[in-house]
Amino acid sequence: MLISLICDVLINVLYFALMMASFVLGITLGFNLMEETGYLARISFLFDHTMSKVGLQGKTIMPFFMGLGCTIAGTTGTRVVDNWGQRVLAIAMSWAVPCAATLSVVPTIAIALFGSTGGFLVMVSIFLFMFLMMWVVYKVFGNSLAPKEERVGLIMELPPYHKPAIKNTLYVTFQRTLDIFLRALRIISLVSIVFFVLTYGFGGNAENSILYKLGVLIEPVTKFVGMKWQAFLAFCASAISKESLLGVLNTLYGAGGSLVSSTFGAKVSGTAAASISDILSANFTKAEGLAFIFAISFNMPCISALAATARETHSAKWTAKIGVFYTLAALLIACVVYHIGVVIF
Repeated sequence: MLISLICDVLINVLYFALMMASFVLGITLGFNLMEETGYLARISFLFDHTMSKVGLQGKTIMPFFMGLGCTIAGTTGTRVVDNWGQRVLAIAMSWAVPCAATLSVVPTIAIALFGSTGGFLVMVSIFLFMFLMMWVVYKVFGNSLAPKEERVGLIMELPPYHKPAIKNTLYVTFQRTLDIFLRALRIISLVSIVFFVLTYGFGGNAENSILYKLGVLIEPVTKFVGMKWQAFLAFCASAISKESLLGVLNTLYGAGGSLVSSTFGAKVSGTAAASISDILSANFTKAEGLAFIFAISFNMPCISALAATARETHSAKWTAKIGVFYTLAALLIACVVYHIGVVIF
């Protein structure tokens, strides 16, 4: 158990924190350079009218675009917003944008279950639903975080284009990156150790883990939302890291082995990826597969995004609210999609 904790969890926790810090470093540097040159002000001005319709400033358009690469980047990018409520609202909405990890895993599952054409249509529906999800987030949290009477509009004097102050830009960038890395390391370690305790299979068998026993116990409930216990455990693991999802599915349905290793492992082997198509087609109906795809797409992005949110909002309460909202919303979406899928398929 100690070896597994060190090798499978703590080393990967350090990896997750470093990965997060690398995103923060790149995004912070990019935003600082754009701000220093005067380019960011012009982008913000162009999108201000559009973003004001959902209670945000034009500055938030860039974090949404960056969220397609990584939710951490989108979350960190909101620090250009000078109003706290609008910044937290922008973070909550940016969670709905599928990140690169999600966009690498979901098409694999969609194509395995629905073929190339069907998989493409599923991905289109994910992106269309993304806008609906962002609107729902605005309706749920907008009045609390950015009431109309307290909204701060974008008032700025467009600066002339000029060369950035490189020394100052690098100093601010590295200072913020180090601060976020240390804070993220603490949060990711705490959550990962809790998840390790739940997923550790005594005797090397995933069926001996606490999360397995819990999954089997509540399977009558999770079946109603279109997920058997294996799919529900994979849904829980997707909140730790989307990249590990194929490995978790392979462990639960195929090769067996350690659920801890597959959950915290950052990559999946080529053999596991190749066999996932057979595993999915054999264990998921189309309705269940569609519900699972929507569930993982709009679940909490990852543990690193949670840590970044806690760092940027400076509020454990709002971080918990956003995390719980997306988890429950993902299950509700899966339930609706599953029952519609049963009728269609």
